Amino acid sequence: MSHLRNDICRVCKGSSLTRILSLGEHPPVDNFTDAEHIKDEKRYPLDVYFCGTCNLVQLLDVVAEDELFHGEYAYFSSASKPLVDHFRSYANDLKSEHVAPDDLVVDIGSNDGILLQNFIGTNRVLGIEPSANVAEAARAKGIETEDGFFTIEMAKKIVETKGKAKVISANNVFAHIDDLDEIVQGVKDLLTDDGVFVSESHYLLDLVEHGEFDTVYHEHLCYYSVKPLQHLFGRFGMEVFDVRRMPTHGGSIRVFARKASGLPIENSVHELFALEEKAGLHSLARFADFQKDAEAIKEKLVSLVRGMQREKKKVVAYGAPAKGNTLLNFCGFTQDDVEYVTDTTPYKIGLLTPGSHIPVVSPDILKTETPDYVLLLAWNYRDFILEKEKELRARGAKFIIPIPSVEIV
Repeated sequence: MSHLRNDICRVCKGSSLTRILSLGEHPPVDNFTDAEHIKDEKRYPLDVYFCGTCNLVQLLDVVAEDELFHGEYAYFSSASKPLVDHFRSYANDLKSEHVAPDDLVVDIGSNDGILLQNFIGTNRVLGIEPSANVAEAARAKGIETEDGFFTIEMAKKIVETKGKAKVISANNVFAHIDDLDEIVQGVKDLLTDDGVFVSESHYLLDLVEHGEFDTVYHEHLCYYSVKPLQHLFGRFGMEVFDVRRMPTHGGSIRVFARKASGLPIENSVHELFALEEKAGLHSLARFADFQKDAEAIKEKLVSLVRGMQREKKKVVAYGAPAKGNTLLNFCGFTQDDVEYVTDTTPYKIGLLTPGSHIPVVSPDILKTETPDYVLLLAWNYRDFILEKEKELRARGAKFIIPIPSVEIV
């Protein structure tokens, strides 16, 4: 099976599902390719639906996990300095609020150990990572890492060998899971009675308010807000007790859940629920213009870039994140429009972007070349990158910012 289509909501199991956005057919965004394998590239529908019962926003088309997360997975979290800094701060928060020395900390979808590396020396740690090449990078840092997907069976084995975990985290991965029931039950089985499950995911309110349609891709099956998460955890005798908005990835939500305890729920939960309700996230009507707004950005960006090409201007792109590949494919860009994409991830360099087939090169090229325009695909690091590349800008290169609205700086 490489692709299946759900017909019920993965949180509440309801069937009141309405499509709110269609981006066409795309290849998996982290499946970089080369000239020899372009012919093998597969594309799948990229459509977003709203559940009228629990209000989860989600994809119904599910690409097989082994096609998305595999031995040549191209995403290494630690390649991003802002993310390294974020996860260092995140770990410090957990240490001060929820973790005591020698507690077991388990990270689901631990990538290259970007969070767990901050607990080495103070806590027992275990990473769970399905992509073998990324798991190996974590082990090279001294982080014990299990290859594979987290399941109820895996949770039982961890309890048998290591005991229960005080903190389980799932960062930029909890939204990737189709069978949420399996994960939440496994988390509940693995947690101590006073333990905490904490996750970070793209936040629906930011996605909608800032037009971040490019954060939609096949890995991201769910776009969370508070209400559906309360519904999900409630079905398993758990509760959301704290939530925090985070600036990462264009706007994220950090959610804390525990076994139902009778203890007070933080005001943050009630406040954010009320904000979402006021913003219309519990109503289908709020998403009426989602498609139109995405199409407007596409039209403006395509007109701008192709107009530059007609004027013989050199256009390149900066960063090859997952969101960037959604944007490139939605706009229909190829190497005829964007000459190359720079990225710091060694694995991506020398390959072609999925779908658009634009060469990925080292950013060192920008030390000797000065393109006329640079399309900033990693727009969520706008301020960091513009400051980092001030010398390039001083030489005359202008940056095109695509989200939340197209502008040139």
